[in-house]
Formats: sequence, structure tokens, C-alpha cells
Amino acid sequence: MSTLSERQLVLTLASLAAITPLAIDMYLPSIPSIARDLNTTIPNVEFSVSLYFLGMAMGQLFGGPISDAYGRRPMVIIGLLLFGISSIVLSFITQIEIFWILRALQSFGGGIATVNVSATVRDMFSGKESARVFSLISMVMLMAPLIAPSLGSAVLGLFRWEAIFVILGLYAFFAMWLYTFRFPSLKKEKSKATPLKNYASVLRHKHAMIFIIAQTLCTSGMYTYITSSSFIYMEHFHVNPSLFAIFFGANVLMMMLFGRVNARLVRRFEPFSLLRFGTVVQTLCAIMLFLVHKEASIYLIFPLIGLYVGMLGFVYSNAVALALEFFPSISASANAIIGVLQYSIGALMSFVASSLHDGTLFPIVGVMASVSIVGSLILIVGTRRYVPIHH
Repeated sequence: MSTLSERQLVLTLASLAAITPLAIDMYLPSIPSIARDLNTTIPNVEFSVSLYFLGMAMGQLFGGPISDAYGRRPMVIIGLLLFGISSIVLSFITQIEIFWILRALQSFGGGIATVNVSATVRDMFSGKESARVFSLISMVMLMAPLIAPSLGSAVLGLFRWEAIFVILGLYAFFAMWLYTFRFPSLKKEKSKATPLKNYASVLRHKHAMIFIIAQTLCTSGMYTYITSSSFIYMEHFHVNPSLFAIFFGANVLMMMLFGRVNARLVRRFEPFSLLRFGTVVQTLCAIMLFLVHKEASIYLIFPLIGLYVGMLGFVYSNAVALALEFFPSISASANAIIGVLQYSIGALMSFVASSLHDGTLFPIVGVMASVSIVGSLILIVGTRRYVPIHH
């Protein structure tokens, strides 16, 4: 297969997957500075976050089928080049409109590159091994949102905001070097690029779509929490910014911890069983959050949210592994569907919670409970006749 150890393989793929959380979270502390220097408003700069999600989705839709047809390596390199060059050019702009365009290009390149991470795992592993490697990659990748805001603040303390985009560009070039010269070249049968046919094959597959939709709904609860986390801790519970960073980081650590536990358990148990466990426990936590949110203190809300988010360590990797198992030859196309649904539904649920904002936790925990309950029901009811594929 390669001279890479499993640890090196996981780190290389995780370095690609980490591009998105780094590009989103690292520049958040610099938004006021960017708005001031570009003579625009903070909401105008924040609009680039939405553009980034859109660009990621489009990059995945474009890159997935082409990668399935012509190979992973060229698309990863093209995506990282586009991301890296756009990042460097972002450090020279003086107009918000150009900033928007370049952020969209940056994320389009990121989407082309990162859609190949899960597809590469599917090329190299299957079944339980695939779920285990997904867990390990997710665990390493989660370091990015954990450290990115602090890293961005540290850079701002020493340099201007432009340095953040220079660092992102250099990171992309480093990831490209690592992937190009250290990652094995995988032989893959070439086929015609047929995006619509590939996507139709995925969308028509009942069990695959059940796994994808259940995972998307359960994950959208986390997006809702992340979007509202500053309100939950800083405004509702009056926690100071330093303590907020600790609470937020602890929630991410919970997901890393359960991802590690999943990577161990998947050797003994079916990914399907662990996926059901994760969705059911997350749903129970969501229901408890909904029932107690009016009167509960932060000492009850915080661990319940931690468990809710942590259960994604069981949900994400197993659901993706199970879904991709059905598409060995078009795994990048299938992963593009997963990515687009995850970003769009996550953004939609976050918007719903924000639009219903009434100064209480009710809209937030209401959305979190709703998506988990629906996701669990879809998984349980829709997989009554599902038989795990054994390897």
C-alpha cells in the first residue's frame, strides 16, 4: 500500500480536512479589524463566512465526480493550489467585494481538496477499518477549531490581520507538499466523469441516504450550538470570555474523546450498532436539555451539551463509513452529497434558531432536540431491514 505508517496517513489526511475549520475560525477574531481597514461594516465581513460555506459546497460538488473519474491526487493538488494562492492574495486586498470573491475562491479550492479525504479512506479501507480510520482523522481534525481562534488572536497580537491569510496560504502549500511527496499514489480505474449520474446513484440509494440524512440532522444540532454558544455561555449564564473559551473547548474535547473511544470499540462492535448508540444517547441528552433548560444552572447545561456534542464522535465516522460502503467507485461523489447536505442543513438549522431568538435558551435547545429526534427516528425506522456488510 505505502511506506506510510497509519499514524502518518491519518495525520496527512487530517491536515487536509483541517483546512476548513482553520479558514473559518482563525480569522474570526480579526473581523472588526478587517471591517475597519476595508471601510465597511462587521456584518459585511461576516457575510464572507456564509460565502465560505457556499464555496465549500460548490467545490465539493464540482470536485467529487472529477476525482472519481480522473483520480484523487490531481484534484487535491489543484484544490490546495487554488486555496493557497487565494489566501495569499487576500492579504493584499482593499475592497470588501474583492474580499468576498477571494473568500469564495479560497473555499471552492478547499472544497475540491477536502472532498477527497473521505474518498481516499474509502479507497484504502472498508468496513470496520474504514470507520476506525474516520474516527482517528476526525479526532485529529478537531484540534483545528479548538486552537484556531486562539491562534488567530495570537497572530493579531503580533501582526496585522493580513498575516492570518498568509499563514493559511503557507499552511495549504505545506499540506500540498506533504500530500504530494509523502502520500502514496493510489491506482484507480478511470471512468467517465458523469456527475449527474453519480449523484443520482447516491440519492436513489435508500440505506445510504438514511445514514447520510441521520448524520446530517444530528450534526446540524452541533452547528446550532456553535452558532449560539456565545449567547448560551456569555449572555445567558454571564460567563467571561476566558471561561467561555474553556467551556467551548471542553465541548470539542468531548467529541475528540468519544471519537477515540469509537475508534477502539469499532474493532469489537459493528459501526451500525455504534451509530445507533450515538444517535439515541444524543437524543436523550437533547430531550433532557429541553426539559430542564428554564431552571437548570450552567453546571447541568454544560455537561449535557458536552455529551450531546460528544456523541458525534460515534455518529459522524460510523455514518460516513456505512454510507460510503455502498459506493466503492464513486466515493468522492457520495462524499460531496454528504458535505453539501451537512453544510446547508447545518446553516439552515442555525438560521432557524437565530431567527426564533427570544432571549432564552428555548429556540436553541428546541432545534437541537428536534433534529436529533427526527434523525434517530429516520435511522431506526429506515434501517429495519438493513443487514451490515461483513468483511
